[in-house]
Amino acid sequence: MGAPAPTVTAIGGAQIVAALRQLGVEPSDTLFVHSDLRCALRIAGTSVEAKVDTLLDALVDAVVDGVLAMPTFSYSFCQGQDFDVDATPSTVGLLTERFRRRPGVRRTADPLFSAALLGAIPDPWSDLFEPGDSDAFGERSVFAFLRARRAKLAFVGASFEYCTYVHHVEQRLGVPYRYFKEFSGKVGGRAVTARYFVRRLDQDVETSLAGLADELVARGDVRRAALPGMSLMVADVTAVDRAAVEAVARNPDFLLARGRP
Repeated sequence: MGAPAPTVTAIGGAQIVAALRQLGVEPSDTLFVHSDLRCALRIAGTSVEAKVDTLLDALVDAVVDGVLAMPTFSYSFCQGQDFDVDATPSTVGLLTERFRRRPGVRRTADPLFSAALLGAIPDPWSDLFEPGDSDAFGERSVFAFLRARRAKLAFVGASFEYCTYVHHVEQRLGVPYRYFKEFSGKVGGRAVTARYFVRRLDQDVETSLAGLADELVARGDVRRAALPGMSLMVADVTAVDRAAVEAVARNPDFLLARGRP
């Protein structure tokens, strides 16, 4: 008879919270989470939904006194469809869609790069939830909110290539390979214009953040942990911002594939 198969232990919520604590996430933090749910296979739960809820509960517990945020991006507005804060689905994964539907979670009103947030939002940022003209990566965007809050970025089973915050840096720097494009439609029945700093299609513009990730690792600004079948990575927005600004100053194409050696 062969040896018995090894017992596979499911990852519980407490383990996820403990791992995030080791990576410097505190209960009062603002945490913006990028995810890839292929990492959820080993998480406790008897169904996909149950596994997702285990992960969501852990993320909520990790910043119980702060703000948990996730992208709920939807690009249908670019195709002439109106944006409904409550009904338009997130296009960036089941975790984000399930999170935005949770009681107490509020979704920002940007029709292109909305985010779902749970926690107390300071009054100066309450306009994030009010339909109106928007600038996806501008100074009143959710990305500017993350910078103002000195948030942490978490990558749960996801690579650093998911780091949308970098586009906020590119817009502030006015990189030449992107330009402003406007889209019009309705949000909550109100006519609005959404401004988006899009890439130039007539140039070789393909984002590549591997170099920035290497830079952050070299500086000790990325913290990593691994649970069975799940990778976790955390970086401070302030560190990401600083590294990106300095790198683009050295090489304007640093955040592009064509800028890689």
